[in-house]
Amino acid sequence: MTESSLDRMPEKPPDNQKPSLLRRVMRGAAWTFGGHAASQIIRLANNLILSRLLFPEAFGLMALVYAVLGGLQMLSDTGTNANIIQSKRGEDQIFLNTAWTIDCIRGFVLWLCACLLAFPMTSFYQEPLLVYLLPVAGLTLVLCGFESNKLALANRNLNLGRLTFIDLSVQVSGIVVVLLGATLAKSLGAPKDVAVWSLVVGSLVSSVVKVVLSYTYLEGENNRFQLDRQALQEIISFGKWIFLSTLLTFFAYQGNNLIIPRLVGFGFLGVFSFASSLSQLASSIVSMMEGRVLFPSFSELHRDRPERIRPILKRTRIVLNGVNCAVALFFICFGQTLIRIMYDARYNDAGWILQLLALGSIMTVLSSTYMNVLLAQGKTNIMTLMLILQIVMQFIGMFVGYYLGKELGLVIGLTFSGWAIYPFAAVMYARLSLWQPEVDFPVIGLATGTAILLFLL
Repeated sequence: MTESSLDRMPEKPPDNQKPSLLRRVMRGAAWTFGGHAASQIIRLANNLILSRLLFPEAFGLMALVYAVLGGLQMLSDTGTNANIIQSKRGEDQIFLNTAWTIDCIRGFVLWLCACLLAFPMTSFYQEPLLVYLLPVAGLTLVLCGFESNKLALANRNLNLGRLTFIDLSVQVSGIVVVLLGATLAKSLGAPKDVAVWSLVVGSLVSSVVKVVLSYTYLEGENNRFQLDRQALQEIISFGKWIFLSTLLTFFAYQGNNLIIPRLVGFGFLGVFSFASSLSQLASSIVSMMEGRVLFPSFSELHRDRPERIRPILKRTRIVLNGVNCAVALFFICFGQTLIRIMYDARYNDAGWILQLLALGSIMTVLSSTYMNVLLAQGKTNIMTLMLILQIVMQFIGMFVGYYLGKELGLVIGLTFSGWAIYPFAAVMYARLSLWQPEVDFPVIGLATGTAILLFLL
Protein backbone atom coordinates (compact mmCIF):
# COMPACT_ATOMS: atom_id res chain seq x y z
CA MET A 1 0.00 0.00 0.00
CA THR A 2 1.44 3.34 -0.99
CA GLU A 3 1.07 6.63 0.87
CA SER A 4 -1.17 7.98 -1.88
CA SER A 5 -3.75 5.29 -1.20
CA LEU A 6 -5.01 7.43 1.67
CA ASP A 7 -5.77 10.32 -0.65
CA ARG A 8 -7.27 8.41 -3.57
CA MET A 9 -8.87 5.02 -3.99
CA PRO A 10 -7.36 2.54 -6.43
CA GLU A 11 -9.62 1.43 -9.24
CA LYS A 12 -9.45 -2.18 -8.14
CA PRO A 13 -7.22 -3.55 -5.38
CA PRO A 14 -5.30 -6.74 -6.08
CA ASP A 15 -7.09 -9.91 -4.96
CA ASN A 16 -4.43 -10.76 -2.39
CA GLN A 17 -4.46 -7.32 -0.72
CA LYS A 18 -6.91 -5.53 1.54
CA PRO A 19 -8.76 -2.58 -0.01
CA SER A 20 -7.05 0.76 0.58
CA LEU A 21 -7.28 2.25 4.04
CA LEU A 22 -9.38 5.13 2.69
CA ARG A 23 -11.87 2.74 1.11
CA ARG A 24 -12.17 0.75 4.34
CA VAL A 25 -12.50 3.93 6.41
CA MET A 26 -15.27 5.34 4.21
CA ARG A 27 -17.15 2.05 4.16
CA GLY A 28 -16.72 1.61 7.90
CA ALA A 29 -17.81 5.19 8.58
CA ALA A 30 -20.95 4.68 6.49
CA TRP A 31 -21.87 1.52 8.39
CA THR A 32 -21.09 3.09 11.74
CA PHE A 33 -23.02 6.30 11.09
CA GLY A 34 -26.00 4.51 9.55
CA GLY A 35 -26.12 1.92 12.30
CA HIS A 36 -25.80 4.51 15.03
CA ALA A 37 -28.52 6.68 13.49
CA ALA A 38 -30.85 3.69 13.41
CA SER A 39 -29.88 2.81 16.98
CA GLN A 40 -30.67 6.31 18.22
CA ILE A 41 -34.07 6.33 16.52
CA ILE A 42 -34.91 2.98 18.12
CA ARG A 43 -33.63 4.17 21.47
CA LEU A 44 -35.65 7.39 21.31
CA ALA A 45 -38.86 5.53 20.45
CA ASN A 46 -38.18 3.12 23.31
CA ASN A 47 -37.66 5.98 25.78
CA LEU A 48 -40.87 7.67 24.68
CA ILE A 49 -42.86 4.51 25.34
CA LEU A 50 -41.11 3.54 28.57
CA SER A 51 -41.49 7.03 30.04
CA ARG A 52 -45.24 6.39 30.02
CA LEU A 53 -45.02 2.83 31.34
CA LEU A 54 -42.46 3.34 34.12
CA PHE A 55 -41.64 6.08 36.63
CA PRO A 56 -38.61 8.43 36.84
CA GLU A 57 -37.21 6.66 39.92
CA ALA A 58 -36.96 3.40 37.92
CA PHE A 59 -34.69 5.02 35.34
CA GLY A 60 -32.64 6.66 38.08
CA LEU A 61 -32.27 3.36 39.92
CA MET A 62 -31.13 1.48 36.81
CA ALA A 63 -28.80 4.33 35.85
CA LEU A 64 -27.06 3.77 39.18
CA VAL A 65 -26.94 -0.01 38.68
CA TYR A 66 -25.44 0.34 35.20
CA ALA A 67 -22.97 2.91 36.52
CA VAL A 68 -21.77 0.47 39.19
CA LEU A 69 -21.47 -2.41 36.73
CA GLY A 70 -19.70 -0.18 34.22
CA GLY A 71 -17.34 0.95 36.95
CA LEU A 72 -16.49 -2.66 37.81
CA GLN A 73 -15.73 -3.40 34.17
CA MET A 74 -13.47 -0.39 33.85
CA LEU A 75 -11.86 -1.04 37.23
CA SER A 76 -10.43 -4.28 35.87
CA ASP A 77 -10.10 -3.46 32.18
CA THR A 78 -6.92 -4.96 30.72
CA GLY A 79 -7.52 -3.38 27.32
CA THR A 80 -7.72 -6.70 25.46
CA ASN A 81 -9.93 -5.37 22.65
CA ALA A 82 -7.79 -2.26 22.18
CA ASN A 83 -4.68 -4.42 22.28
CA ILE A 84 -6.03 -6.72 19.57
CA ILE A 85 -6.67 -3.67 17.36
CA GLN A 86 -3.32 -2.00 18.11
CA SER A 87 -0.89 -4.93 18.38
CA LYS A 88 1.10 -6.49 15.54
CA ARG A 89 0.02 -9.86 16.99
CA GLY A 90 -3.66 -8.89 16.84
CA GLU A 91 -4.49 -11.63 14.32
CA ASP A 92 -2.46 -14.38 16.02
CA GLN A 93 -4.92 -17.01 17.33
CA ILE A 94 -2.73 -17.80 20.34
CA PHE A 95 -2.79 -14.13 21.27
CA LEU A 96 -6.57 -14.00 20.74
CA ASN A 97 -7.17 -17.11 22.88
CA THR A 98 -5.07 -15.70 25.71
CA ALA A 99 -7.00 -12.42 25.65
CA TRP A 100 -10.33 -14.29 25.62
CA THR A 101 -9.30 -16.49 28.56
CA ILE A 102 -8.41 -13.41 30.58
CA ASP A 103 -11.80 -11.87 29.79
CA CYS A 104 -13.69 -15.01 30.84
CA ILE A 105 -11.95 -15.17 34.21
CA ARG A 106 -12.44 -11.46 34.69
CA GLY A 107 -16.20 -11.74 34.06
CA PHE A 108 -16.72 -14.16 36.94
CA VAL A 109 -14.57 -12.09 39.30
CA LEU A 110 -16.54 -8.95 38.46
CA TRP A 111 -19.86 -10.68 39.11
CA LEU A 112 -18.64 -11.72 42.57
CA CYS A 113 -17.66 -8.09 43.20
CA ALA A 114 -21.15 -6.96 42.19
CA CYS A 115 -22.63 -9.39 44.71
CA LEU A 116 -20.33 -8.12 47.45
CA LEU A 117 -21.23 -4.51 46.70
CA ALA A 118 -24.97 -5.12 46.95
CA PHE A 119 -25.27 -4.72 50.73
CA PRO A 120 -23.09 -1.61 51.18
CA MET A 121 -24.74 0.08 48.17
CA THR A 122 -28.17 -0.67 49.63
CA SER A 123 -27.15 0.90 52.92
CA PHE A 124 -25.45 3.94 51.39
CA TYR A 125 -28.32 4.90 49.07
CA GLN A 126 -31.11 3.66 51.40
CA GLU A 127 -32.67 1.64 48.56
CA PRO A 128 -33.59 -1.99 49.51
CA LEU A 129 -34.07 -3.11 45.91
CA LEU A 130 -30.36 -2.71 45.15
CA VAL A 131 -29.53 -5.81 47.18
CA TYR A 132 -31.26 -7.90 44.49
CA LEU A 133 -30.72 -5.79 41.39
CA LEU A 134 -26.91 -5.73 41.52
CA PRO A 135 -26.31 -9.52 41.68
CA VAL A 136 -28.86 -10.31 38.97
CA ALA A 137 -27.90 -7.49 36.62
CA GLY A 138 -24.26 -8.34 37.33
CA LEU A 139 -24.66 -11.60 35.39
CA THR A 140 -24.22 -9.47 32.28
CA LEU A 141 -20.56 -9.13 33.32
CA VAL A 142 -20.12 -12.91 33.09
CA LEU A 143 -21.79 -13.01 29.68
CA CYS A 144 -19.67 -10.12 28.42
CA GLY A 145 -16.51 -12.04 29.30
CA PHE A 146 -17.53 -14.90 27.00
CA GLU A 147 -18.00 -12.72 23.91
CA SER A 148 -15.82 -13.91 21.04
CA ASN A 149 -12.74 -11.91 20.17
CA LYS A 150 -13.93 -12.07 16.59
CA LEU A 151 -15.73 -8.82 17.48
CA ALA A 152 -12.42 -7.05 18.12
CA LEU A 153 -10.81 -8.71 15.10
CA ALA A 154 -13.57 -7.44 12.82
CA ASN A 155 -13.11 -3.97 14.29
CA ARG A 156 -9.33 -4.15 13.69
CA ASN A 157 -9.90 -4.86 10.00
CA LEU A 158 -12.72 -2.29 9.72
CA ASN A 159 -15.24 -4.98 8.78
CA LEU A 160 -18.04 -3.02 10.42
CA GLY A 161 -21.11 -4.14 8.50
CA ARG A 162 -21.62 -7.30 10.54
CA LEU A 163 -20.74 -5.50 13.77
CA THR A 164 -23.47 -2.97 13.04
CA PHE A 165 -25.99 -5.75 12.45
CA ILE A 166 -25.02 -7.37 15.75
CA ASP A 167 -25.37 -4.08 17.63
CA LEU A 168 -28.85 -3.44 16.24
CA SER A 169 -29.96 -7.03 16.87
CA VAL A 170 -28.76 -6.83 20.47
CA GLN A 171 -30.54 -3.52 21.01
CA VAL A 172 -33.84 -4.61 19.47
CA SER A 173 -33.95 -7.91 21.35
CA GLY A 174 -33.45 -6.16 24.68
CA ILE A 175 -36.01 -3.46 23.91
CA VAL A 176 -38.68 -5.99 22.93
CA VAL A 177 -38.25 -7.82 26.23
CA VAL A 178 -38.30 -4.58 28.26
CA LEU A 179 -41.43 -3.28 26.56
CA LEU A 180 -43.26 -6.58 26.97
CA GLY A 181 -42.31 -6.77 30.63
CA ALA A 182 -43.19 -3.14 31.39
CA THR A 183 -46.52 -3.40 29.55
CA LEU A 184 -47.43 -6.59 31.39
CA ALA A 185 -46.48 -5.08 34.76
CA LYS A 186 -48.62 -2.00 34.13
CA SER A 187 -51.63 -3.94 32.84
CA LEU A 188 -51.56 -6.17 35.92
CA GLY A 189 -51.13 -3.22 38.25
CA ALA A 190 -47.86 -4.62 39.60
CA PRO A 191 -45.95 -2.62 42.24
CA LYS A 192 -43.30 -0.20 41.01
CA ASP A 193 -40.53 -2.44 42.32
CA VAL A 194 -41.68 -5.27 40.06
CA ALA A 195 -41.73 -3.09 36.93
CA VAL A 196 -38.04 -2.28 37.35
CA TRP A 197 -37.17 -5.91 36.68
CA SER A 198 -38.23 -5.61 33.05
CA LEU A 199 -35.16 -3.40 32.52
CA VAL A 200 -32.89 -5.99 34.15
CA VAL A 201 -34.26 -8.93 32.15
CA GLY A 202 -33.93 -6.91 28.94
CA SER A 203 -30.23 -6.29 29.60
CA LEU A 204 -29.64 -9.99 30.27
CA VAL A 205 -31.36 -11.00 27.04
CA SER A 206 -29.29 -8.46 25.10
CA SER A 207 -26.09 -9.90 26.55
CA VAL A 208 -27.05 -13.46 25.62
CA VAL A 209 -27.89 -12.43 22.05
CA LYS A 210 -24.53 -10.66 21.65
CA VAL A 211 -22.56 -13.67 22.89
CA VAL A 212 -24.39 -16.03 20.53
CA LEU A 213 -24.02 -13.77 17.48
CA SER A 214 -20.32 -13.13 18.19
CA TYR A 215 -19.68 -16.84 17.61
CA THR A 216 -22.24 -17.71 14.93
CA TYR A 217 -22.42 -14.59 12.74
CA LEU A 218 -18.77 -13.56 12.42
CA GLU A 219 -16.18 -15.40 10.36
CA GLY A 220 -13.07 -16.82 11.93
CA GLU A 221 -11.86 -19.40 14.41
CA ASN A 222 -13.72 -19.67 17.71
CA ASN A 223 -11.82 -19.01 20.92
CA ARG A 224 -10.68 -21.66 23.37
CA PHE A 225 -9.05 -21.52 26.80
CA GLN A 226 -5.32 -20.92 26.44
CA LEU A 227 -2.67 -18.90 28.26
CA ASP A 228 0.53 -18.05 26.39
CA ARG A 229 3.25 -16.44 28.48
CA GLN A 230 4.52 -14.07 25.80
CA ALA A 231 1.01 -12.96 24.84
CA LEU A 232 0.12 -12.53 28.50
CA GLN A 233 3.17 -10.31 29.06
CA GLU A 234 2.22 -8.08 26.12
CA ILE A 235 -1.39 -7.79 27.28
CA ILE A 236 -0.31 -6.88 30.81
CA SER A 237 2.26 -4.36 29.54
CA PHE A 238 -0.27 -2.65 27.28
CA GLY A 239 -3.12 -2.93 29.76
CA LYS A 240 -1.48 -1.49 32.87
CA TRP A 241 -2.26 2.05 31.71
CA ILE A 242 -5.49 1.04 29.95
CA PHE A 243 -6.73 -0.27 33.30
CA LEU A 244 -6.31 3.11 34.93
CA SER A 245 -7.47 5.17 31.96
CA THR A 246 -10.69 3.18 31.53
CA LEU A 247 -11.42 3.42 35.23
CA LEU A 248 -10.97 7.16 34.98
CA THR A 249 -13.13 7.24 31.84
CA PHE A 250 -15.91 5.72 33.90
CA PHE A 251 -15.68 8.45 36.51
CA ALA A 252 -15.43 11.10 33.80
CA TYR A 253 -18.61 10.02 32.02
CA GLN A 254 -20.59 8.11 34.66
CA GLY A 255 -19.43 9.62 37.93
CA ASN A 256 -22.40 12.00 37.99
CA ASN A 257 -24.73 8.98 38.19
CA LEU A 258 -23.08 8.03 41.48
CA ILE A 259 -23.15 11.55 42.93
CA ILE A 260 -26.58 12.84 41.88
CA PRO A 261 -28.79 10.30 43.72
CA ARG A 262 -26.88 10.89 46.94
CA LEU A 263 -27.23 14.68 46.63
CA VAL A 264 -30.69 15.15 45.12
CA GLY A 265 -32.36 11.71 44.87
CA PHE A 266 -33.19 9.05 42.27
CA GLY A 267 -36.09 11.05 40.80
CA PHE A 268 -33.82 13.87 39.62
CA LEU A 269 -31.29 11.31 38.34
CA GLY A 270 -34.05 9.71 36.25
CA VAL A 271 -34.92 13.08 34.68
CA PHE A 272 -31.21 13.91 34.27
CA SER A 273 -30.60 10.57 32.50
CA PHE A 274 -33.24 11.39 29.85
CA ALA A 275 -31.65 14.78 29.18
CA SER A 276 -28.16 13.28 29.21
CA SER A 277 -29.19 10.60 26.71
CA LEU A 278 -30.41 13.24 24.25
CA SER A 279 -27.47 15.59 24.82
CA GLN A 280 -25.05 12.78 23.99
CA LEU A 281 -26.68 12.07 20.62
CA ALA A 282 -23.88 13.69 18.65
CA SER A 283 -21.06 12.93 21.09
CA SER A 284 -22.02 9.24 21.06
CA ILE A 285 -21.75 9.27 17.26
CA VAL A 286 -18.31 10.86 17.60
CA SER A 287 -17.29 8.31 20.23
CA MET A 288 -18.43 5.37 18.12
CA MET A 289 -16.72 6.73 15.02
CA GLU A 290 -13.52 7.16 17.01
CA GLY A 291 -13.61 3.69 18.53
CA ARG A 292 -14.89 1.76 15.52
CA VAL A 293 -13.21 3.63 12.64
CA LEU A 294 -10.55 6.13 13.66
CA PHE A 295 -8.70 4.15 16.34
CA PRO A 296 -8.10 1.14 14.01
CA SER A 297 -7.17 3.56 11.21
CA PHE A 298 -4.71 5.57 13.30
CA SER A 299 -3.25 2.31 14.65
CA GLU A 300 -2.58 1.12 11.10
CA LEU A 301 -1.07 4.49 10.20
CA HIS A 302 1.12 4.43 13.29
CA ARG A 303 2.40 0.98 12.31
CA ASP A 304 2.99 1.82 8.63
CA ARG A 305 2.98 5.59 7.92
CA PRO A 306 3.12 7.72 11.08
CA GLU A 307 3.81 10.91 9.11
CA ARG A 308 0.21 10.83 7.79
CA ILE A 309 -1.41 10.99 11.24
CA ARG A 310 -1.46 14.76 11.82
CA PRO A 311 -3.09 15.87 8.53
CA ILE A 312 -5.69 13.12 8.72
CA LEU A 313 -6.37 13.97 12.36
CA LYS A 314 -7.07 17.57 11.37
CA ARG A 315 -9.58 16.60 8.68
CA THR A 316 -11.42 14.15 10.90
CA ARG A 317 -11.58 16.59 13.83
CA ILE A 318 -13.11 19.29 11.62
CA VAL A 319 -15.87 16.90 10.55
CA LEU A 320 -16.53 15.41 13.99
CA ASN A 321 -16.60 18.74 15.82
CA GLY A 322 -18.76 20.25 13.09
CA VAL A 323 -21.38 17.52 13.45
CA ASN A 324 -21.30 17.76 17.24
CA CYS A 325 -21.68 21.56 17.23
CA ALA A 326 -24.64 21.44 14.85
CA VAL A 327 -26.54 18.93 17.00
CA ALA A 328 -25.62 20.72 20.24
CA LEU A 329 -26.90 24.05 18.91
CA PHE A 330 -30.19 22.41 17.93
CA PHE A 331 -30.70 21.13 21.48
CA ILE A 332 -29.67 24.47 22.98
CA CYS A 333 -32.26 26.32 20.87
CA PHE A 334 -35.13 23.82 21.02
CA GLY A 335 -34.35 21.60 24.02
CA GLN A 336 -37.17 22.73 26.29
CA THR A 337 -39.77 22.63 23.51
CA LEU A 338 -38.57 19.18 22.48
CA ILE A 339 -38.90 17.78 26.00
CA ARG A 340 -42.41 19.21 26.44
CA ILE A 341 -43.48 17.57 23.17
CA MET A 342 -41.87 14.21 23.86
CA TYR A 343 -42.53 13.63 27.58
CA ASP A 344 -45.16 14.36 30.20
CA ALA A 345 -44.93 17.06 32.88
CA ARG A 346 -42.87 14.85 35.24
CA TYR A 347 -39.88 15.30 32.90
CA ASN A 348 -40.11 19.08 32.26
CA ASP A 349 -36.84 19.77 34.10
CA ALA A 350 -35.07 17.69 31.47
CA GLY A 351 -35.50 20.67 29.11
CA TRP A 352 -33.10 23.10 30.77
CA ILE A 353 -30.79 20.23 31.74
CA LEU A 354 -30.62 19.24 28.05
CA GLN A 355 -29.70 22.78 27.03
CA LEU A 356 -26.84 23.00 29.52
CA LEU A 357 -25.46 19.53 28.85
CA ALA A 358 -25.54 20.14 25.09
CA LEU A 359 -23.57 23.35 25.63
CA GLY A 360 -20.98 21.50 27.71
CA SER A 361 -20.67 18.73 25.10
CA ILE A 362 -19.18 21.20 22.61
CA MET A 363 -16.07 21.64 24.75
CA THR A 364 -15.94 18.03 25.91
CA VAL A 365 -15.91 16.62 22.39
CA LEU A 366 -13.36 19.24 21.28
CA SER A 367 -10.79 17.76 23.66
CA SER A 368 -11.80 14.10 23.28
CA THR A 369 -11.19 14.03 19.51
CA TYR A 370 -7.43 13.95 20.19
CA MET A 371 -7.60 10.83 22.36
CA ASN A 372 -7.60 8.03 19.80
CA VAL A 373 -4.28 9.17 18.35
CA LEU A 374 -2.72 8.86 21.79
CA LEU A 375 -4.16 5.35 22.16
CA ALA A 376 -3.01 4.33 18.67
CA GLN A 377 0.51 5.56 19.51
CA GLY A 378 0.47 3.62 22.77
CA LYS A 379 0.66 6.82 24.87
CA THR A 380 -1.89 5.58 27.38
CA ASN A 381 -0.06 7.36 30.23
CA ILE A 382 -0.86 10.74 28.63
CA MET A 383 -4.49 9.67 28.23
CA THR A 384 -4.58 8.81 31.91
CA LEU A 385 -3.29 12.23 32.94
CA MET A 386 -5.90 13.96 30.79
CA LEU A 387 -8.70 11.87 32.26
CA ILE A 388 -7.57 12.63 35.80
CA LEU A 389 -7.73 16.32 35.00
CA GLN A 390 -11.21 15.94 33.49
CA ILE A 391 -12.55 14.10 36.53
CA VAL A 392 -11.11 16.60 39.00
CA MET A 393 -12.63 19.54 37.13
CA GLN A 394 -16.02 17.86 36.75
CA PHE A 395 -16.29 16.86 40.40
CA ILE A 396 -15.17 20.29 41.60
CA GLY A 397 -17.71 21.91 39.31
CA MET A 398 -20.54 19.63 40.46
CA PHE A 399 -19.90 19.98 44.21
CA VAL A 400 -19.24 23.72 44.13
CA GLY A 401 -22.25 24.22 41.87
CA TYR A 402 -24.51 22.21 44.15
CA TYR A 403 -23.31 24.14 47.18
CA LEU A 404 -24.07 27.46 45.46
CA GLY A 405 -27.21 26.58 43.53
CA LYS A 406 -28.54 23.09 44.32
CA GLU A 407 -29.73 21.16 41.20
CA LEU A 408 -29.23 24.06 38.77
CA GLY A 409 -25.79 24.84 40.15
CA LEU A 410 -24.76 21.19 39.91
CA VAL A 411 -25.60 21.00 36.20
CA ILE A 412 -23.97 24.38 35.49
CA GLY A 413 -20.79 23.25 37.25
CA LEU A 414 -20.70 20.08 35.18
CA THR A 415 -21.33 22.05 31.98
CA PHE A 416 -18.46 24.53 32.36
CA SER A 417 -15.82 22.01 33.44
CA GLY A 418 -14.83 21.69 29.77
CA TRP A 419 -13.65 25.31 29.65
CA ALA A 420 -11.42 24.71 32.69
CA ILE A 421 -9.88 21.60 31.14
CA TYR A 422 -8.97 22.98 27.72
CA PRO A 423 -5.91 25.16 28.60
CA PHE A 424 -4.17 22.18 30.21
CA ALA A 425 -5.10 19.96 27.25
CA ALA A 426 -3.75 22.50 24.76
CA VAL A 427 -0.36 22.63 26.50
CA MET A 428 -0.16 18.82 26.61
CA TYR A 429 -1.06 18.32 22.95
CA ALA A 430 1.28 21.14 21.88
CA ARG A 431 4.18 19.31 23.50
CA LEU A 432 3.21 16.20 21.50
CA SER A 433 3.02 18.24 18.25
CA LEU A 434 -0.68 17.39 17.96
CA TRP A 435 -2.35 20.65 19.01
CA GLN A 436 -4.49 22.23 16.28
CA PRO A 437 -5.55 25.75 17.32
CA GLU A 438 -6.88 26.46 13.85
CA VAL A 439 -9.56 23.83 14.53
CA ASP A 440 -10.06 24.49 18.25
CA PHE A 441 -10.35 28.29 18.49
CA PRO A 442 -13.44 28.66 16.24
CA VAL A 443 -15.22 25.96 18.27
CA ILE A 444 -14.27 27.62 21.57
CA GLY A 445 -15.52 30.96 20.26
CA LEU A 446 -18.82 29.38 19.18
CA ALA A 447 -19.30 27.67 22.57
CA THR A 448 -18.45 30.81 24.56
CA GLY A 449 -20.69 33.06 22.49
CA THR A 450 -23.57 30.59 22.76
CA ALA A 451 -23.13 30.38 26.53
CA ILE A 452 -23.32 34.18 26.86
CA LEU A 453 -26.48 34.35 24.75
CA LEU A 454 -28.09 31.44 26.62
CA PHE A 455 -27.65 33.01 30.04
CA LEU A 456 -28.53 36.55 28.88
CA LEU A 457 -31.73 35.41 27.21
